Formats: sequence, structure tokens, C-alpha cells
Amino acid sequence: MNRLIPVLFGCAALTVTVGCDEAKDALEGGEQTSYCEALCDWAVECADGEREVDIAALSAQCLEDTRASDAACAEAEAGTLDTVSAATLSECTDAVAEAAAAGECGGFTGSIDELKIATTPAECGSQGADAQETFTQAQSSTAETNDELCERFTESFCTQIDTCVISEIFGDSIPSEVIDLLGTPLDLCIDRLSTVTDTCIADGLYGAEEDLSDVNTARQSARECLTDIEELTCDQLFSGEVPKLCGGSFTDTETALTFFEALAGVAIEYQDAASE
Repeated sequence: MNRLIPVLFGCAALTVTVGCDEAKDALEGGEQTSYCEALCDWAVECADGEREVDIAALSAQCLEDTRASDAACAEAEAGTLDTVSAATLSECTDAVAEAAAAGECGGFTGSIDELKIATTPAECGSQGADAQETFTQAQSSTAETNDELCERFTESFCTQIDTCVISEIFGDSIPSEVIDLLGTPLDLCIDRLSTVTDTCIADGLYGAEEDLSDVNTARQSARECLTDIEELTCDQLFSGEVPKLCGGSFTDTETALTFFEALAGVAIEYQDAASE
């Protein structure tokens, strides 16, 4: 009974978003959420909010990378941390959980400027000299890959064209005979732009930076373009002109024109089919 007294007194100081029972378990040497697990839960949640991801695979990769940076994560997960370390870890993981719950995702899926200045919560300074490096590992291991971004770029624009074709040309839904002739605007668009997408993938155009100080301009322009894609009107997409915001997503003007003229070409094919 007496050994629980310091634990109960400590709960008030140690718990923020977790219950007293969890803090007691940590202080008594029980298994607890590690710094790596907390960071990866946060990073993967942010990634999932930005794009479609394989949550299990992304989590596994993040945990592998962060655990390699912080050996204490294994101790926490095994419940072998000493009392002081367990207490400071609880304060750290509580702070991470609070940031995740607040939707603070700039450090993982924000602009390049946000990524550059992102830091682990101040409470996690207790996790040692490599605490920021472990945070950086969570950043890099959950970053969108070159292939994923190349495909998302095309698919996002094709989704917009699909919506515009239906609403602006057909008003409600595309007649079955037009679908039989051309397929869906989404599928036709992806097919028409497949060469650009394949080249993007093969050339590593949107490869993630190994060092955020060495910015891949095309990658970051593409990410910024997609962030504001819904601001583009159907008229803009039908025009074949390159939106100023998205021009930097390509290596040259000719490729950019090819991409956006192909988008407009899809709309023209459906306009022609609708008029027949």
C-alpha cells in the first residue's frame, strides 16, 4: 500500500492527456508508449490526412527508422525504463499526443518552410541529444515518395477534370453511351497523361529531399499546387493554360503545356461526344 503513495502524488504532475492509471504503470515499470510510437502515430495521422496511405506499412517503416535513432524506445515498450526516465517520457508523449489531437501537421505535411523549422515538442528534450534526430526520422520516413507524388499529381488533376466534365458538360451524369465510347473522364485522363506520369516517376522528378536545406523545387511546387488545386476553376482547366501556381512542378514549359493541354483535350472529347 505504501509504495503507491508516491505514484498517486505523482499523477497530478505527470498526466496531461492520459489517465492516472497509465502514469502509475509507467512509474511502476510497466510497458508504456515510447517516444518512437508517439511520433509515428502523429506523423502517420498527418500523412493520412494529406493523401491516401497504407497506414500499417507507413507505421512500420516509421517505427523501424525512429527506433534505430533512439534505443530507449525499445526499453519503454518493454517496460524496463527506470522511474525517472518513465516519468519524463510520459510528459513527452503527452505533449506529442496533444499536438496530434490539435491537428498540428505542419512539421510532417506542411510547406517546405514549415518542414525546415519543425521541432519536437519542448517536453521531449528530455529524450536525449538525439530527440530532434528521432523527430527528423519520423518526418523523412513518412514523407510522400517520388512515385506516390507523381501519381497523386496526375490523379488529382484528373479527378478535377472528371468533376468538371460532369458538371459543366453534362450537368448531372454522363450518358451510358458516352461512357461506352470513351470510358470515364477520370480513366481517360489518367491514360492520356500516362506518359508524363511515367516520365516523372522514371526521372525521380519529385524525389524527397535527403536534406531539407537542398530543396527539390519541382517536388515542393507540386505539393503546393495540389494544396490549392480546388481553387482552380473548370474554365481554367478547360483552357489548357498552365496555372502560375503549378508551373514550377515541371522541368520545362513544354512538359507543362503537354500536361495541361492533355487535360483540356479530355474535356474536348466529351464536349464532342455530347454534341453528337
